[in-house]
Amino acid sequence: MKIIKEMRYQIVKPIDSDWKTFEQVLRVLQQETRTALNRTIQLAWEYHGFSASYKDTHGVYPNNKDILNYQRVHGYAYKRIRTECPNMYSKNLSQTIKRAADKWKSCSKDVLRGDSSIPSYGKDQPLDLVNTSLKVFKNYQHYIVEIGLTSTKFREELGRANNRFQVLIHSGEKAKRIILDRIIDNTYKLGVGKIIKRHGNWFLHLNYQFEKKEATPLDPDSIMGIDLGLNNAVYMAFNHGLQRYKIVGSEIENFRKQIQQRRKQLLVESKYAGPGRSGHGIKTKIAPLDVLANKVENFRNYMNHKYARYIVKMALKHRCATIQMEDLTGINKTSAFLKNWSYYDLQKKIEYKANEVGIQVIKMNPQYTSQRCNRCGYINKENRDKQIFECLDCGLKINADFNAAKNIATANIEKIIAETIIKQTSWGDSDRPKIDEVSQNVGDNTRLRYPQ
Repeated sequence: MKIIKEMRYQIVKPIDSDWKTFEQVLRVLQQETRTALNRTIQLAWEYHGFSASYKDTHGVYPNNKDILNYQRVHGYAYKRIRTECPNMYSKNLSQTIKRAADKWKSCSKDVLRGDSSIPSYGKDQPLDLVNTSLKVFKNYQHYIVEIGLTSTKFREELGRANNRFQVLIHSGEKAKRIILDRIIDNTYKLGVGKIIKRHGNWFLHLNYQFEKKEATPLDPDSIMGIDLGLNNAVYMAFNHGLQRYKIVGSEIENFRKQIQQRRKQLLVESKYAGPGRSGHGIKTKIAPLDVLANKVENFRNYMNHKYARYIVKMALKHRCATIQMEDLTGINKTSAFLKNWSYYDLQKKIEYKANEVGIQVIKMNPQYTSQRCNRCGYINKENRDKQIFECLDCGLKINADFNAAKNIATANIEKIIAETIIKQTSWGDSDRPKIDEVSQNVGDNTRLRYPQ
């Protein structure tokens, strides 16, 4: 099975050009990319109108090859757009047209039904790069990418010997360097790429592919449960056995607090900033703040990748065919915990990485999972006291997050909890806690809860 993935690298600087020239080239190509995308959509729309009229007249839809001399609309569009985008490397232009043609193909039915509008593309479009326009190599400890960007005409106007630019990229952490090394030694096959401008910086996105290795068969009866909490960011348990793992998650929160403190200092300093910070208006003043915001976002992204890899690794270790975790739909999204840590992003990464290795991800309602005893099934809000869970029925006393994770790891847990609540509601013994005592979980602030 072939796996296709993408990794992002920041462009540090061009090697064989100055920044001014290089950025000028990128801006020209961005504008032409936008033109190519919108013209492709326009031509696809026009061809649809022609095709419908042709059918009304002849009773059948036209054959592209007979009418247009091209098998696909892509070729028809390329011939007309090529002269409108004279500065783009021809193979990259073809990839750009394909991107728009594929977009039209996927949404045309909705457009024709009136369920969506005709696609359009704004400024700052990513620059498409075919794999033949890319070459990665290493110079000592530095990674350099050679990129084919310009047409022959544009290259001559720039006074360059060839249309390929060499750029130094920031290789980042070990995992990103390993990918580059495997691309260089052909362990990974290099796919298409993109150049994207984000927050004033230029980034190179590289697609790479490899054959998936045969993994250890998964056990369809083995389930991992993931509990979200404040004591521990993630707590993992399994439906069989007492094995457990946890992620404290304090790195992200501590980093955020450091950046927040630095942000406050910069805001105070900006009041007394000299010409270097104030000479060009508010944009110059807030530039350092934007840099800090990017650092937090990048750190969150990195740590969530790291956490997701660890979680899926543990699931594979225990041959789990299923990971069950909380469905956060309905939870207050203004919660400080969600806002500062982005559990939604972590869930997305877990799903992505789990699907790669054939693990199913199920999201379930976490209601009552922190109050239910995983051993006897009894539910009561008094069972949990902050970090300790002590069942009032059977006397089980364990870590509260472990108990919740064990419940989440139980197959059909939502149905089991619903049936338990009905059963406990019907109890006649006055000494037994009634359901009104069970259902009051709003005050339990040790876990994120559905609003009551």
